[in-house]
Amino acid sequence: MKSLIVIACLILCSGAQQPLAAKQQIFIFHTDEFWLSLHHFLYVLGRAENKERDASREAVVNAPADEQRGLSKLNASDREIWCKAVSAYAAGPSKKDIVFDDPLPDVTNTLIRAGNGRSLAGFSFDSGISSILERVAPIYRKAWWDRHDSANKKWQKTIQSLVDKHGTAVVSFITSVYKMQWPVNGFDVHICAYSNWTGAYSTKGNLLVLASLNPSTQGEYGFETIFHEGMHQWDEQIQNALIDEAKKIHKYFPRGLSHSLIFYTAGEAVRRVIPNHIPYAEKFGNWQRGMELFKVALDSAWKPYLDGHGTREEAFASVITLTAVTPAKP
Repeated sequence: MKSLIVIACLILCSGAQQPLAAKQQIFIFHTDEFWLSLHHFLYVLGRAENKERDASREAVVNAPADEQRGLSKLNASDREIWCKAVSAYAAGPSKKDIVFDDPLPDVTNTLIRAGNGRSLAGFSFDSGISSILERVAPIYRKAWWDRHDSANKKWQKTIQSLVDKHGTAVVSFITSVYKMQWPVNGFDVHICAYSNWTGAYSTKGNLLVLASLNPSTQGEYGFETIFHEGMHQWDEQIQNALIDEAKKIHKYFPRGLSHSLIFYTAGEAVRRVIPNHIPYAEKFGNWQRGMELFKVALDSAWKPYLDGHGTREEAFASVITLTAVTPAKP
């Protein structure tokens, strides 16, 4: 199922009306991408089999139990085929980072094009992964797909209602403070039962993947997360702008700052349309995982800018001053 969310007219942002393009799309949700869901399920199960540290994270910790429920519906032959496929992923794709390590981003994009087709015939990508997926596809359809597909559609329906209600204002706020343009055709959001240990990711090619079974991306937190992941598509431009400001004041650009800015800005954008919203990074303890210094600096220097004081570049420079180190003399 593909659902378009269309927005128009003038919207209120930071006390001023900011026009958006007529009929601009915000997100295009995709819920029925069978091959993509199968690939991600095998990926997280392979990491669990490898006992990777991230296999205990909330977004993926229940995948092995989900697997066992499905296996109980299968005969011995199908169970054996399935378990061999998981082990093959564990020995190969699941050893890689699905966001950054080749060929996985390209595999993901190819599987998106395959949609809910009956086979992968005509799609050229990693032959080892392709053959595994083809072998277990009938088993996945039999034991798991209906439940995963239903979860995807349920998640999409909830998030779409929030985008319909608040999306225009959030886009206006984010683009106004970041000085960036939301794509006219919107962002495609690919919904799977599982994605990776974070429950959501964004990678090259405007690729956004969200996990429908992740407890931390339900409701308003899923709403915040899709904007968070969309903002990652501006990483290069924002990092370059931060580096430029750091050079002006003879500081090193602090690693992690741009991600912290996304957490802070997306959370604040949603809080402004849902007043009782606790931003994701506060709710789930992200600031306490090595980003405490950034949170203090952003409260001091970025929040006033979000409230309408000063320029983006001034705010960048202030945050960098509070978080960066001075280059050592040769």
